[in-house]
Amino acid sequence: MKACTTLFVIGIFLTAVAMADDADDVRAAVLRHYAALNAGDADAYIQSRAPEHSLFSGGGLLSRSTSLEEQQSAFKAGIDAGLKRNVSARHLEVRIYGNTAVATNYTIGTIARPDGSITQVRVQRTAVLIKQGNQWKEVHQHRSLLNIAPPQ
Repeated sequence: MKACTTLFVIGIFLTAVAMADDADDVRAAVLRHYAALNAGDADAYIQSRAPEHSLFSGGGLLSRSTSLEEQQSAFKAGIDAGLKRNVSARHLEVRIYGNTAVATNYTIGTIARPDGSITQVRVQRTAVLIKQGNQWKEVHQHRSLLNIAPPQ
C-alpha cells in the first residue's frame, strides 16, 4: 500500500511539472506569434497555426482557413501591400487541458496601413491551441474590441 501511495504522489508531481512546462511552451508559442506579426515573417507566422484554423473577429461571422498555404498567402499579401504591425500581448494567461490549451490576453499596439493611416489596436484575445507532436499550434482565435483601458 505504501508503494502505491508513493507512486501516486510521484505521478501527481510529474503531471504538474509536465503541465507547467506545457504552459511555458504555450506562452512561448503565443509570443512567437506576436513576434512574427510584428516582423512580417510569413514563415514564422504560419508555423504557429494549425491547418484547420478558425477565427471570430470584429463581431463578424466565423472564418475558416482551408490550408496553411491559404493562411500564409493572406498574411503575405497584407505585408506585401505595406501593412505593418506593432502589437504586443499583455496579461497573457494560459490554461492546459491535456493536449489542448486556452491562452487569453489583451493585444495592444498599432497597425499602419498602406494608405498611411494608423489604427490603434486594443482587443481581448482568446486562442485555443492543440499540441501536435512537441509543438503547440493555434487552431482557433476569438478577438473582440476592448472598450476600457487594459489593466496596467
